[in-house]
Amino acid sequence: MMRPNRRQNRIAGPGFHINLRYDDSHMARAMSATSNAHGKLTMGTNQREVFDVKEQELLVCKKGNTMYHDGYTHAFSVANGFPNTAGVSDKDLEEKIMEQVQFVGVATTEYKPSKAYSEQGFVAQVGGVTTLINEGEDTIRPGDKVAISVNLTTGRMLTRDKGIPREKIRFCLKKALVGNDLVLKAVSDAQCVLSADPQAIKKAQKELKDALAAKPKDAAAIKDARDKLAAAKTCQRGADGIVAVVNKLAELNQRVIGKAASFARKGDRLEVILQPRNPY
Repeated sequence: MMRPNRRQNRIAGPGFHINLRYDDSHMARAMSATSNAHGKLTMGTNQREVFDVKEQELLVCKKGNTMYHDGYTHAFSVANGFPNTAGVSDKDLEEKIMEQVQFVGVATTEYKPSKAYSEQGFVAQVGGVTTLINEGEDTIRPGDKVAISVNLTTGRMLTRDKGIPREKIRFCLKKALVGNDLVLKAVSDAQCVLSADPQAIKKAQKELKDALAAKPKDAAAIKDARDKLAAAKTCQRGADGIVAVVNKLAELNQRVIGKAASFARKGDRLEVILQPRNPY
């Protein structure tokens, strides 16, 4: 069988590469996460080929501590079976996945995970010029900053790469938000992250109930009780709120992987100049 050519039309350029190992622990959880994963992500989890790493795929690692203590970054390239997503709305699913992962690089070599933990690794490009496929929904133009994401739209285009299972959900590119759009996105998402005090809400609800039941009714007291309830349900906007917005802004900036050097519609190949990634 002829091996598919994944280096078609790739341009020459300097690159910086590192050695990685596969995240076997994440794969094991994803393959058994049918009851803990969103319905959109359960397809293909019974096919081991879905979890293979192919050349030029975007690689991510899980945030936070992992079970590995070998000094290597452990990465993967697939969103199928992503755990802890059951019950998440379709609207929030993409963000739920992306807030748990961090971009590592672009796979330079392939890797086929085995049933047991393997010390064999693979290579990823973390800097320089690389050629990628635009599998997102955005039309990307030269000079656009591009960020890593995952395309979960119902009519998402299946990958044009040969040898890739149709069910595989790969991480993709999207136009990165900049300026005011980036700040507004951070503010909006940070408000969702902050949780209101349930005790304060319960107390405000009781006060409103008492005000409505009082005889004679006091319009001013009812209005005051309604305002207190609305305030209790509103996310914090003090110092904690500012910190949450700054943290979310930093997280969104970490998703930016580089700058486009060519034009690409959905499904086209494009050249991307990967920006330096200090953590790696």
